Amino acid sequence: MKQKIAALATLAACTLAACADDTTIPTLTPVEEWTTQPDYEIGDEMEGDALFGRISSVVPTADGSRVYVLDRQAFEVTIWTPDGTLIGRVGREGDGPGDFMRPGSLFLFDDGFQVAEERQITTFSLDGGLVRADGLERAMNPYPSGSASFGRRYHATAMFDDRSVGAVPSAVQMWFGSMTEELSEDAHPVVRITRDGGSFGVDTLGLLGYRDAWLTLGSQGSLAVRQPFVSPDEFDMDPRNGSVVFSRSPGPPPVVLELIEVSISGDTLWTRQIHLPPIAVTEDEIEAAVDEFAPFLADGTAAQKRDAVRDAMIIPGYWPATLGIRPMSNGEIWFRPAGEDDSGIWYAVRKRVDEGPIRTASGTHIVKS
Repeated sequence: MKQKIAALATLAACTLAACADDTTIPTLTPVEEWTTQPDYEIGDEMEGDALFGRISSVVPTADGSRVYVLDRQAFEVTIWTPDGTLIGRVGREGDGPGDFMRPGSLFLFDDGFQVAEERQITTFSLDGGLVRADGLERAMNPYPSGSASFGRRYHATAMFDDRSVGAVPSAVQMWFGSMTEELSEDAHPVVRITRDGGSFGVDTLGLLGYRDAWLTLGSQGSLAVRQPFVSPDEFDMDPRNGSVVFSRSPGPPPVVLELIEVSISGDTLWTRQIHLPPIAVTEDEIEAAVDEFAPFLADGTAAQKRDAVRDAMIIPGYWPATLGIRPMSNGEIWFRPAGEDDSGIWYAVRKRVDEGPIRTASGTHIVKS
């Protein structure tokens, strides 16, 4: 397994090196236009059963007979028919069996669904009955006192069929706020944590590159925010298929999106590189980013604050390929081009398809599915 992990890291390093030395734009990946139409429409006004707070997951069953919606703000999963009829509600805010404190993701299986939280994963039947609640406090801090990695805490993201847990360092979840020593690292592992009696094993499935992803401002770098024109690596768990999908945007130029699927045993199942048209970073976009962050600085005149922000920014000639991926329940991976935030343009590529055109549609708005 160590050799497989090293190969994955080497692939990323070689890609980054190639981008630094080669400014030739490769042959662009062919794109097919398609029109999206909603399969489901739940609610049409700001009242009644379909009043949502913050939706993080919408997942239909394979036969389309039910739709499961995770609302983080309401601390609940609602179950619907395709015509918008509410079947049931699952969960509430709390720390009891079946309750949620910080619901993160919803994963659907043939016989039930699970809701992942930082320290707990709760499994329900398809009808919403509580099957079990797996408390993960000890598993998310698996290293014993005195070990080299003692003190590193993990954030659970999914549970696989064998009850092993996919997780990332808690620091990866901290996109805003103060910089920590962990966040200053160039890469963070995505891991699988297994239990054997009273001890835990931690296997790295891949590394998330975070080099130059943070913009540090203020005295002694006291304020840390994301670099607006840099895309750190992304990942998404797929517990139904026992794998993890990674995305890297090692551009630009060329503007490349690299997708890698790794099994929970550490085997690389699929890779693909997608070459997209480059989108230039404009002066107006740079000025807008400067205007956004300059007021956070306490010292200096308005002009000095703006100069300090601009000096700290990494400003490439082109946007990265994307700022995030959305694996979908139909086996596709959707992503929106960086620099096109208001366009409603989305691309879709089917997982484990090695070549051929990708699809695109405009005016589309989605949540994670």
